[in-house]
Amino acid sequence: MATSNPLGSNQNITLERDKVITITKRTVRFSNDVYQTHNITGFSEGEVEIGAIPWGIIIVVLFIIGPIVGIANNGIGSVLMLAAIGGVIWNFAKPKHYGLLLTFNSGHQTLFVTNDKTHLKEKINNIYELIEKAENKIYELSISNSTVTGQFIMGNDNKMLR
Repeated sequence: MATSNPLGSNQNITLERDKVITITKRTVRFSNDVYQTHNITGFSEGEVEIGAIPWGIIIVVLFIIGPIVGIANNGIGSVLMLAAIGGVIWNFAKPKHYGLLLTFNSGHQTLFVTNDKTHLKEKINNIYELIEKAENKIYELSISNSTVTGQFIMGNDNKMLR
């Protein structure tokens, strides 16, 4: 199931895990979605920071609300300021997700999460070749359990198999 970041950053990015992506010269299919390739602006490696706390909230809490509440009640003001400082630390050390980034004309992006950087680069080159040559072939890319595999399921091109 796809999830998006609820905290504000990267709102146009959907995360997908354990998916099979079927690519032809005209369409890209995954889950229950089918997209025409001319509506896709890119297949690339991507890295997305997930779970960032918006800087505006941190600044408001740290510099405005924290001191005001701190004057009235030292305990709550200190807790708010520590939470804001924790948010700053989190933003610098937050986890990042890596994978195949599919970018659409609308600006929306879908990241298929994986840790398999070596095979991902190889499969992106295969997708490029498939789309560039515009031949009647179907390429199936599977991103499952953080591994990336790919194969042609229709058409033949011996140098590009797996």
